[in-house]
Amino acid sequence: MPRTSMLRTSITQRPMNSSQRGFTLIEIIIGIVVLGISIVLLTVLIFPQAQRSAEPMLQQRAAALGEAFIQEISGKSFDENSDRSGGLLRCGEAAASACTAPTNLGPDAETREDFDDVDDYHLLETTAPTLADAMGDDIASRYPGFSFAISVCYSDSTGTCQSTITLYKRIEVTITTSFGQNFTFATLRGNY
Repeated sequence: MPRTSMLRTSITQRPMNSSQRGFTLIEIIIGIVVLGISIVLLTVLIFPQAQRSAEPMLQQRAAALGEAFIQEISGKSFDENSDRSGGLLRCGEAAASACTAPTNLGPDAETREDFDDVDDYHLLETTAPTLADAMGDDIASRYPGFSFAISVCYSDSTGTCQSTITLYKRIEVTITTSFGQNFTFATLRGNY
C-alpha cells in the first residue's frame, strides 16, 4: 500500500516544463474576446473603405456624363421658334414668333436624335441599363448602373425657375451613379 500512494504522489506532483503547458480557460476566453473585437473593428472601419475607394471614380464618370449632356443640350437652339438661319431674330421679339409657353416645354413629337432646341430635353430621363448618347449609341457599358434625368425651365439671370417666358432657360441634368449618389449639373442658355 505504501508503494501505490508513493506512485500517486509522484505522478500528481511532478512539475511540468513550459513546452507541455496548455492554455487556461481564462486565456482562451480573453483570446476569443480580443478576436471578436478585432473582427468588429475590421467590418465597421476597414471593409467599408473598399466601397468608398470607388467613389472618386464614380464621381469622375458622373461629371463626364453630366458635362456631355450639358454640352449636347447647350448646342441646340434656344427655342423651337428661334431663327435657325443666321439668328437675326430671337423668338419673342416683335417681328418673330413667340417663344414656347412654359407649360409646353418638352419634345415636339420627336425622338432624341431629332431634338433641335433646348426645351426638347425637358423631362428626358432614363434608368440603367438603357443609356444612350445623342446619336442613339449604347453607352451603358461605359456607365454601368448610371441613370439621368433632365429638366428645363425658363429662368431669371440667377438660375431661379420662372413661370413666364424669359430670356434664359435653365438646364438641369441629374446623374445617378450605381451607388445611388445624385450629382446635379445646371447651366443657363440665353436667347441670343
